[in-house]
Amino acid sequence: MNKFQTEFMNAVKDIQQHCVAVALWEDHASKEEELNSVTSEIIYRIMELIDGYSEFSMGKLDIINTDTGEYLKKDPFIELHDAVAGFIKD
Repeated sequence: MNKFQTEFMNAVKDIQQHCVAVALWEDHASKEEELNSVTSEIIYRIMELIDGYSEFSMGKLDIINTDTGEYLKKDPFIELHDAVAGFIKD
């Protein structure tokens, strides 16, 4: 892997470790609530990483569909971390 890929993967690993550590200290009514909480937090923080707002930020990133050439963030005003909140179960 190149330097950028390694930095990105390390940031994802750090996000996971942080979210799991926080989840261990939270009280949840059920296992489903616990799993939804930790996975939604990880997804949200990865979207922040792409948006450039993470503590692990490497600047603003984008994802390109190599089959269609479409950009996930073609609209420069879309914030993935805000948009994803309406799609995932917290």
